[in-house]
Amino acid sequence: SKEEKGGETVKAPSSVPVVQSECLEMTQLRNYLDMTVDVLVSKLEKNQFLEAIPAGVDKQFATSLHNRFCSVMRTKMCKIVEERLNEYSLGEKLNELNEITKNTPYPVSHKAWRPPRNETVESCVQAHDFKVLNEHKAKLTELLESVKSENEDLLKELQEVQRRMQENQAVLTNMNTGYENIIHAFDQV
Repeated sequence: SKEEKGGETVKAPSSVPVVQSECLEMTQLRNYLDMTVDVLVSKLEKNQFLEAIPAGVDKQFATSLHNRFCSVMRTKMCKIVEERLNEYSLGEKLNELNEITKNTPYPVSHKAWRPPRNETVESCVQAHDFKVLNEHKAKLTELLESVKSENEDLLKELQEVQRRMQENQAVLTNMNTGYENIIHAFDQV
């Protein structure tokens, strides 16, 4: 930003001064933004700049132009960052957020419940396996009940066949006894 001193306009230094009423988060944000600007300016490589300058230009002059270019870029980027911070009222919003977190009845350090890091996948797989196993168990129980029912029907049918076989055996025994009696009667005659 620019300051007025006795009618003269003075440019702000490359790093933006920190206002005393700023919260710690805003100060940290400014520091990170300053570091970002420094990184961007350091990416303006001298070799590429010197190669882009026409061949007849003195190397020292080109180097001084590069240094001036970097300082102008740093100043302009800091100015743009400062304008955006003011435009979005970031300082006020961070102060409001800081006040809200100070006045909250719950501790800021509270950690929400999260599933455990270890065995989460195993637990999910086990839960899925349990569900599948219960479905298989239900199907097998149903199959077992149908087999038991079929077995009872077959046992009743077998008992009925045994009863008829015993009746037929008794009839055959009676018929054999009757035939033997008839044959014995013919033999006596």
